[in-house]
Amino acid sequence: PNVFDLIVDIMGPYLQFSMSQAIVRGGKDGFPGYTHTDGGEGQRLIRVTETSAPIAMKAMYLLTDVNDVDSGNFTVFPGSHMRSFPTTKERTPNPHAPGAVQLMGKAGDCYLFPHALWHGPAPNQMDIGRKTILYNYSQMFVRWYDYGAVVPEAILDKCTPRQRRLLGDLGYEFRPGSYFYVPEDQEAVIMQDETLTNSLQPPHLEPQRA
Repeated sequence: PNVFDLIVDIMGPYLQFSMSQAIVRGGKDGFPGYTHTDGGEGQRLIRVTETSAPIAMKAMYLLTDVNDVDSGNFTVFPGSHMRSFPTTKERTPNPHAPGAVQLMGKAGDCYLFPHALWHGPAPNQMDIGRKTILYNYSQMFVRWYDYGAVVPEAILDKCTPRQRRLLGDLGYEFRPGSYFYVPEDQEAVIMQDETLTNSLQPPHLEPQRA
């Protein structure tokens, strides 16, 4: 829950859950590592400022300790989400390129990073695999990664109101514009504070009441 609070602080309340991943980087498997941005080439053309909310970001949890370099480390190029990177037309930078930082951490630690940041796994020269689980969040106008249709009601029935909203339940029947002009209770549901209302909600798009 505390991690999600940080995500809301960074992204704002108009967000959704859009993807989950479980990744294992095997030990001594010859994998050279690589770096990339999430969101593809289009994301790399979007420039942000230090105060911009990210279009999408991930929470990456370590399930194994990472104590040394080349242990399958999550590797980043700090600041690469705010500038043209790479600076020349060289090949895609690798985890050993100048400026790369291999992060250490303990099982249970969480890294938060925007999609636009250049990142990726370093080689794993250890005898054990590096295991991680990732949760992705995006602004509501961005297409989901994991699922393209309605989440089964059997799953939604087990969710809290906030979880339902993150999985796409807007509280009313979907219609054009729903994800651009979010539900009037969006802030109240995400922040779990019934006193909040979305002051930007256009009156003509409010849910119809019986």
